[in-house]
Amino acid sequence: MPPLGVPVLLIILGVLIILPVAVLAIGSFLTTPPRALHFDLAGATLANYRAAFAEDGFLRLLGATVGLAALGTIGAVAIGAALSFLAVRTDIPGRRALEAVAVMPMFVPPLVGAFAWDILASPRSGIINVLLRAVGVAHGVNVYSVGGIAFVFAIYYCPYVVLFAGAALRNIDAALEEAACMAGASRLRVALNVTLPLVSPALLSAALLVFVLLIELFSIPAVLAQPGNIHVLSVRIWELVGFSPPKVNEASAFGVLLLMITVALVLGQHRVMARRDYVTVAGKGRRAEPVSLGAWRWPLAVVGFAYLAVAVGLPFAALLLIALRRNLFFTTLRALANPRQYTMAQFGVAFADPVVRQSLVNSLLVALATVLIGGVLYFTVAYTVHRTQLRGRRALDIIAVMPVAIPGLIIGLGYLWSWITLPIGLYGTLWIIILAYVSQFSPQGVRAIAGSLVQIHPELEESSRISGAGAFTTILRIVVPLARPGIASAMVLLLVLSFREFATALFLYTSGTEVFSLAMFDFWERGSTSLVAVMALVQAGLLFVIVVGGRMLSPDPDRRE
Repeated sequence: MPPLGVPVLLIILGVLIILPVAVLAIGSFLTTPPRALHFDLAGATLANYRAAFAEDGFLRLLGATVGLAALGTIGAVAIGAALSFLAVRTDIPGRRALEAVAVMPMFVPPLVGAFAWDILASPRSGIINVLLRAVGVAHGVNVYSVGGIAFVFAIYYCPYVVLFAGAALRNIDAALEEAACMAGASRLRVALNVTLPLVSPALLSAALLVFVLLIELFSIPAVLAQPGNIHVLSVRIWELVGFSPPKVNEASAFGVLLLMITVALVLGQHRVMARRDYVTVAGKGRRAEPVSLGAWRWPLAVVGFAYLAVAVGLPFAALLLIALRRNLFFTTLRALANPRQYTMAQFGVAFADPVVRQSLVNSLLVALATVLIGGVLYFTVAYTVHRTQLRGRRALDIIAVMPVAIPGLIIGLGYLWSWITLPIGLYGTLWIIILAYVSQFSPQGVRAIAGSLVQIHPELEESSRISGAGAFTTILRIVVPLARPGIASAMVLLLVLSFREFATALFLYTSGTEVFSLAMFDFWERGSTSLVAVMALVQAGLLFVIVVGGRMLSPDPDRRE
C-alpha cells in the first residue's frame, strides 16, 4: 500500500468520526446553532452547561439514567451468566439449542422489543394484565416502572453476557476445578470459589459493555420510560432538539456530558479487558467435562427454555396478536379471545401505506450502501493497521474504534451540525444517514475484519510478491479469498446493524428520507399500534432472513483451500 494511504485514511476517518464530535463539543460553548464552517468563538460561554446543571431535576435525570442502566446491567449479567453456565458447563438436555436461542434477542431491535413489551405489560391494557385480571389478580405488572424497564433492558442485552461468559467458561482448564474437587469441595463450592472467580474478568468486561450501551440507549426509554414519568439523558437530548422552541446548544451540552460518561466507562472496560491476572489457558490444559446435575437436569432445562420462551417467543406472539386484531380495546379475556376480531387486513393496510413502503426501501438502500462503502473502508483500515508497518497506522486504529464510546444519538446530532451548511447537498438526502452509519459502525466493522486478517500468515503475501504480484493483486487474489469468511460475517453484521439502527438517524432524516425504524416510532407516537406491530414483525422477519441467509451463503472456513 503506498505511503499516501495512511494520510488519506486519516482524513476520511477524521471527517467521518472526529469532525461531528468536535462540532458538537464546540457548539456546546456557543449561543447560536453550531455550523461546521462558521464558528463565532468570541462568544464562547459556559451558559449551556450552567443551564443543563441548573435545569429542574437534572440530578434526577442523571440518577434515573445511571440507575436504570445499573439495574439492567445486573439483570443482564445474572441472566446471561446463568444461561451460559447451563449451556456450556452442564449436562442439561438441549444445551446447545439453549445457547443458540439465548443470543437471539441480540438480533431483535430494542425498539421492537420495547413496542412488544408495551403491548404485553402496560398497566391497563397489557395482555398479561388482562389475563391476570381474568383469574382474579388485581395488581399485575407495570412495564412503565423502574423494574419493568430494567427487565426489558436485561432481556435484550444479556446476549452480550452470554457471548463473553460462554467463551470464558469454555477456556477454563479442567485441572483447576478437578483439584478443588479432589480437595473435598462440593460442586457448588467449586462453582462459587473456583469457576466464578476465573470467569469474573469476562463477566466484568461484559457488564461494563452492557452498562455503556444502556447509558446511551434511546429507543427503550423513549417508548417505556416516558409514560411512567421517568426521564433519562438520551430522551432529554431528543426533546431539546425536537420540541419547539429547539435548544440545540443546550442539547449539545447534554450530549457532551453523556459522551464524557460513556468515554469514562469504555476506558474502564478496556482496562479490565487488558488484565492478564486470570490466565487459564495453557499448553497442557484440557476442556472441562460437563457438570452432572443429576435430578436437576430436566427442571433446570425447563426453567432455561421457559425464560427464553418468555423473552423471545412471548413478545412476537404479542406483536402478531395486535397485528391481527381489528379492535385494540379489550379489558377481558373473552374480548381478547373473540375470533371475529382477528383479520389479516392490517397487513394490507401497512403495505399500502406509501410511508411504510418508502421507509422500507430507504432502510434497505441505507443498509446496502453502508455495507458496500463501510466494507471497503473497514477492510482498508484493518489491512493497513494489521498487515503493514506504515507510520500512523496506530492512529488509524484508535480513531476507527472511537465510536464505541460515542452514542448514536451524539453522532447523529454532530452530523446534523457538521453537514447542514456545507455546500455539498448532503442534508436532506439518504447520504447523510449512510455516512453517519459508516462512522457509527466502524469499530464493529474494523474489528470483525481484522480478526480474519491476523490469522493469515505473512509468508503467503511475501510469496505472492516474490512471484511478481503487486500489492493490489496480492490483496485481491490472496488476502481477500483467505479472509472471506470473516469479511462475509462482518458484512452480515453491518447489514443487521444498519437495518435496525434508530438513534443515529433521529436528527438526520427529513420528509421522504425516513428509515423503517423511524417510521415505526413516528406511527407509535401517533397511536397507530396495529400498524407498528405489523412493521415490527416485518423488520424482525427481515433481520432473521438476513442472519440465516448470511450464515448459509458465508463460505465455510473449514473448507477453504
